[in-house]
Amino acid sequence: MSRTVEAVVLYEPGKVAVEARRCDEPGPGEVVIAPSVVGICGSDIHLYQDGRIGESVVREPLVLGHEAAGRIAAVGAGVAGFHEGDRVIVEPGIACGQCRFCVRGRYNLCPAVRFLGIPPTNGLMAGGVRVPARWVYHWPDSLSDAEGAMIEPFAVGLQAVEEAGIQPGDSVAILGAGPIGLMILQAARIRGAGQIISIDLAQKPLEMARRLGASAVINPRETDPISAVRELTGGDGADVVIEAVGATPTIKQTLELVRRGGTITLVGIASESAIPLNTTKIVRTGLQLRSSFRYAHQHPVAIFLATAGRVDLRTLITHHFPIGQAPEAFDFVTQHKNDVIKGVVEFTTAG
Repeated sequence: MSRTVEAVVLYEPGKVAVEARRCDEPGPGEVVIAPSVVGICGSDIHLYQDGRIGESVVREPLVLGHEAAGRIAAVGAGVAGFHEGDRVIVEPGIACGQCRFCVRGRYNLCPAVRFLGIPPTNGLMAGGVRVPARWVYHWPDSLSDAEGAMIEPFAVGLQAVEEAGIQPGDSVAILGAGPIGLMILQAARIRGAGQIISIDLAQKPLEMARRLGASAVINPRETDPISAVRELTGGDGADVVIEAVGATPTIKQTLELVRRGGTITLVGIASESAIPLNTTKIVRTGLQLRSSFRYAHQHPVAIFLATAGRVDLRTLITHHFPIGQAPEAFDFVTQHKNDVIKGVVEFTTAG
């Protein structure tokens, strides 16, 4: 048997519709999730605006969304530990589990991964979605569904600071104060960073960064960030610089913000496939250039930290949209990027 559910479907750039979709019963090892809250991620906006993100191109109607919390609607054969009605969240990167990367625990690099909501795989912005139970986690009653939808971007932040190797007391400069930049900020604070400097072109995100623990905020429209960071760090530059924008100017700027021998970690995905960097400077100043892609094994950590009250997931959500207004939601978020920190689509009243 199957059920009919509402889904948010992207047809082409700028065209999103809410339509009825079929959700089949779960197969062996699967559950059906009924999401109640799904976040609108920056990648969703890229797909909405451009019909692509990186090398992933929308070639047929696509159900969007990968940041979701909800309840178990059905349980397939052989699944233990889950029952109908359980509150859960989903890790959306469905890795193969068999390649060398999966076997070594780096399943975020699995070349056969199916990432929900990224072409060609349909996402979680639907009233019912079949998901392998392996990628589903219980969500505590003490936290809201809206907060559960924020675990996925928090996992990105946790992975970024781990890849960056942040040590207690390190000075950290974060380029970008969108949802990912703000999650990196909180993850860096949890990891024991000393001075945390948030850099963004919009005032509202910077105000949010200050609220979430940034020791200094810089708006490049008002202050030269290179001079400001060097002044804040005694002339040296930051120990760690994390780029969470994915823009050519900010990626290049990382080389000027970091101290000699410091670490640069790239998180944002640029629209350009190749960006020239001063490799001589990288080598002669002993810089460590790293990257961070999605996450591996971070969701259990993120859930623990959220349950312990170590991270603020709720404050980042600035806009709520009912499922019936999903098309308007994507248009609004696109047109008000400086004011919307995080928008979410709600299928039911969030718990």
